Amino acid sequence: MKALFIPCGIGMGHASRSLAVAQKLEHDGFEVLFASYGEGYHFLGEFTDYQPVELPEIRFYGGAGELDLKYTARKSMDVPFTFLRSIYHESKIIKKFQPDVVVADSHYSAPLTCKVLGVPCVLISNELQFNFKELYPHDRKMEYLETGLERFIQDSAKLAQAIIVPDIPGSQEIPVKIKNKITCTGPLLKKDPGSMPSRVKLRKSNNLDPSHRVVLATVGGSHFGAKLLRLMAQAVDRIKSHHIILVTGPHIDTSFLPLPPKVMVKRFLGDMLDWMKLSDLVVSLAGHTTSMELASLGVPNLMVPIENHPEQMKNALNMQKFGISRIRDMKDLSPGKLAEDINYLLESDDLRLGASTTKKKFQEYQGTKEAVNIIRCCAQGLG
Repeated sequence: MKALFIPCGIGMGHASRSLAVAQKLEHDGFEVLFASYGEGYHFLGEFTDYQPVELPEIRFYGGAGELDLKYTARKSMDVPFTFLRSIYHESKIIKKFQPDVVVADSHYSAPLTCKVLGVPCVLISNELQFNFKELYPHDRKMEYLETGLERFIQDSAKLAQAIIVPDIPGSQEIPVKIKNKITCTGPLLKKDPGSMPSRVKLRKSNNLDPSHRVVLATVGGSHFGAKLLRLMAQAVDRIKSHHIILVTGPHIDTSFLPLPPKVMVKRFLGDMLDWMKLSDLVVSLAGHTTSMELASLGVPNLMVPIENHPEQMKNALNMQKFGISRIRDMKDLSPGKLAEDINYLLESDDLRLGASTTKKKFQEYQGTKEAVNIIRCCAQGLG
């Protein structure tokens, strides 16, 4: 059987969790093809053995560490044209590849394309409702934008045979009109956290002393993370750890990063779960995939959401609620404050206790396995 995966290409998180599911399907005998754009397309082409097909790009705009929703909206006046172009390209790919099922991760034109062509579609999404109004409470235009986007996404989602929310039940608000199609599977991970080697073994295999303190900072492949990396670089000398690992993503210029002995700079880590698990603390943006990985591994973390990014703030607040995360605003952060937070959290018993409790809760779910079963059923016409 054949499966076509179309992950959203903004950042690498959508492509990464789609990859986890695709590899399991391949193990079960499926033939897999990817199509994407932006960072997702480049990630799949550069860091995997797949040869993805490129789709028309959708972009978010903003400065360092900040999403500008209003400017993005103004620059997106051609979205209907891009949407039609996407449908055209998706149709060509589907007709050529002839998949038994299409798996669209937060790529909302695919269910319509599949409906027209009579191909089963499974939608993966953790964002079916928005909160623009909270960021712009007195701006009617943003309220109308939110209402229109929610209606579009939910109408598109209704066309899918099944909708996978890669989170645990209760974490995401589920729209009533598509509730009957939704399964909260839990996180979609490349590895089963319960079967991974211990932190001591992982450190030894990576030539790190088990008794040393390790801090990992990752920005998920988005150019919005450059500000957080710059702050980390400026805070290095004040952070009380033996090792600091900076994961930049493939598209951020790293010339400004320091290279003292205790700093390791990585463009990409294919075994990111291993490096997260061996760390004492992770500093990151608040992408959903990263949040789910940290929760499943039980790693204490400091989350710095992209400013004005509703989804990232929602993700960070959920992680804080579970007791595994502390949140800091990007706009208020300085190297000194960042180092102070990291040093405090490295000593925090409360955060470690919350992380342990969170890990137990999330490891009750086998998200990747359940997602594969849902996709297989849809491919076989059983969904």
